[in-house]
Amino acid sequence: MEGNLATIPLQDVLEMIHSNRRSGVLRLEAGELPLVLRFSRGEVVGGGIFDWEGLEAIGAFPFNPSSGSFSFVTGRQEGVPLLPLPGLVAEWARQSDEWDRFREALDSPSRVLEAAEGADKYQVFAGGKSIRTAAKAWQVPLVTAAERAWKGVYAGQLRPVRKYAWFGLRIRHPLSRRTFAEAMDPNLIAIRLDGSRNLGEIIQLGFPLQSIRRFLVEELLRGELRPSGRGWLLRDLLWEIASEEG
Repeated sequence: MEGNLATIPLQDVLEMIHSNRRSGVLRLEAGELPLVLRFSRGEVVGGGIFDWEGLEAIGAFPFNPSSGSFSFVTGRQEGVPLLPLPGLVAEWARQSDEWDRFREALDSPSRVLEAAEGADKYQVFAGGKSIRTAAKAWQVPLVTAAERAWKGVYAGQLRPVRKYAWFGLRIRHPLSRRTFAEAMDPNLIAIRLDGSRNLGEIIQLGFPLQSIRRFLVEELLRGELRPSGRGWLLRDLLWEIASEEG
């Protein structure tokens, strides 16, 4: 089974699989963002964006995409339902709406925020921390941390800094190998991704932030880059690109 999400809404696709108690893998694409859902007898037992799995990752995929595609391949899947499908659908829709709202002030959960002096409630952001880091420190779901951060920004207690959590990643690109590098333009981003510098340091070399984002998205989707955390990285990069494009 396959089709276009512009003609068959995502919720209808989920309901068809659920009502027929099908088992298999549903692949969704909305723009450049992929999502995989694994079904066992009509219930979602797993899924996510690349290696970012679970309800948190599923909730970061738009629930009502205006365009995109889906395909479902039947096959046995093992696991315990994340939630009964009606509950999962409700939670997914809620998180999707919440992300749309929070991103009016915060382009992605990778955005680094800094607490204002005296903002004791937000000391987790002292010195500059990302929303993802705050979620771990608070031990709350990512969308909950985003809500707290969103309120802090509007209250003037948090200030966005032009840094992102992914600046700290060290990624090696296949083309960074010496045999390739010697014959290629040393200014190419791929050559610089040899694992000796993190992405923030690569940007400091003079590469525009927008170029780094687009390059990473393209290489992640091609499978040339497979760092740990590539699922959340792709999700955040696409959110940031969308915010820049307005």
